[in-house]
Amino acid sequence: MRKIRTLAAAGVAAATLTLGLAAATPASAASICSTWNDDATYGVSCSQYDNYSYVRALAVCTNGQTVYGAWVRVGSGATSYAYCSSVGSSFSGVGGRQGA
Repeated sequence: MRKIRTLAAAGVAAATLTLGLAAATPASAASICSTWNDDATYGVSCSQYDNYSYVRALAVCTNGQTVYGAWVRVGSGATSYAYCSSVGSSFSGVGGRQGA
């Protein structure tokens, strides 16, 4: 019985170490992005974005709706724009990005 408990404890320790390494990897990835906005639009362009290949802008509009830009390839120099005007609103000043 003691041998089983020792093996189980060793398995838990190994799993904890593995999970710790997996959790640390995304945090060490770099993000280099620039943003742009006017009264109705929010844009984002990234030369690096964690480990993602694509990024898109998201904007919260003054009417409470969230709109999304087109997916653009990270590092391509292209900018993704999210248009609040597409839902008859203006940009609230809260924008972000989403990766894939």
